Amino acid sequence: MLNQSAIERGFFRSVFYRTYEEVLMPEEKFTIPDPSKTSGRKHGTYDKLDKDGIICPGTQVSGDDIIIGKVAPVT
Repeated sequence: MLNQSAIERGFFRSVFYRTYEEVLMPEEKFTIPDPSKTSGRKHGTYDKLDKDGIICPGTQVSGDDIIIGKVAPVT
């Protein structure tokens, strides 16, 4: 037996947060990788990235979403 108001308030719901840290080397930059100009792109969805290459805080993501876009020149 469950209380209806407890279910309406969010009983059985959970939220999971994870923190990521990324450091830029001198010639790297955060951006959305252009598939025509880059090689080695990871398989995944880049749709949730902003133009600065980082996902907005609070955006709901799944396992295939890319959360940081970083490019480096090939030497």
